Amino acid sequence: MRSRARALLVGVVVLVVAGCGPRKPPSAWEALQLGTMADFRGLWFTDPQNGWIVGGNYNIPGGLIGRTRDGGRTWRFASNLAATPVGRLQATAVRFFETERGLVATGDGAIFATRDGGENWALVRHGSGSEYLNGFSFIDDERGWAVGHGGVLGTVDAGQRWSRLTPARGGHQVSGWAVHRLDERTGWLAGMHGTLLYTVDGGITWESAATPLPAAERPALRDVFFIDEQHGWVVGEEGTILATRDGGGTWLRQDTGLADARSAPKFERIPRAGKIDVIDAGDRTPGLTLSAVRFVDPSRGWVAGYYAGLGRSLILRTQDGGATWAVDADIAGEELRVLFVQGGATLWAAGARVREGPQAIYRRALSAAAK
Repeated sequence: MRSRARALLVGVVVLVVAGCGPRKPPSAWEALQLGTMADFRGLWFTDPQNGWIVGGNYNIPGGLIGRTRDGGRTWRFASNLAATPVGRLQATAVRFFETERGLVATGDGAIFATRDGGENWALVRHGSGSEYLNGFSFIDDERGWAVGHGGVLGTVDAGQRWSRLTPARGGHQVSGWAVHRLDERTGWLAGMHGTLLYTVDGGITWESAATPLPAAERPALRDVFFIDEQHGWVVGEEGTILATRDGGGTWLRQDTGLADARSAPKFERIPRAGKIDVIDAGDRTPGLTLSAVRFVDPSRGWVAGYYAGLGRSLILRTQDGGATWAVDADIAGEELRVLFVQGGATLWAAGARVREGPQAIYRRALSAAAK
């Protein structure tokens, strides 16, 4: 009897000790399955329950749009935005004004509008086939911009009519990855080859901003975001983060804190005559392409990006305006392309699938501690 009690006591001690061992803290990010194998590049929520996600892939005709009515737990998808087949275009950006009215842009430069929450779409702008619209930025329900490889388009009637704003520079059309409109007159454009432009006359003229990027270092700048008139951030290839605290008058470079954020030469070691020669064959490790940035106030923000070809994405977080960054999520099988903050309460991330199996969208609750 005494030996049996001793055995039971030992078993309890073992269980207690095992339960008290170090555990990996649960991730703040939750993966929600989408039930499709498509890739996604645009995301919008009008309230905690109603959201839309857009994308496509090579075998989905006419692009793909998904709708949730329960905060992302379930999604219903429809392909081919146009009433008639328009080829294998991809939906690349989405903007809703309320649960009924919204816009979707596509990879060929076309723009579609809906007045019934996305049940039906009407073509409001024909594309040229090569513009590849990347995003929208509106200052109210009527006045906004769209940006793409053909520059910036403007609308004053909620996207029913569009006109070109950016003129050609150096004989070439301005190519933009992202645009952020601050007010009626002021806006920013981030683009290829380190391009960062601004306008102070509503898009009539655009000027190049001075940045700390060396002349030989011209990463594609993939996103630009201002939390207010003074505080803004730009992100791009090679782990590039630029920040301003004076409305874009000066830009400073911020460090991700990651040793492998920038690409590096891959050296080959070749044995020869009793020694080893180390040569640079021109190949490089993949750098971190930062594709999206969002802040909830001047101190607290997130950037998302991916290592091309490695099937790995990172989401970095700062609580001091970008002076320091920490890894908030390390996600395999994704190339994250977009971040969205819903009402200051929820952060969403989505992108391209680089793995077998269905796609997911990622959600983070911005609790009081996270804020």
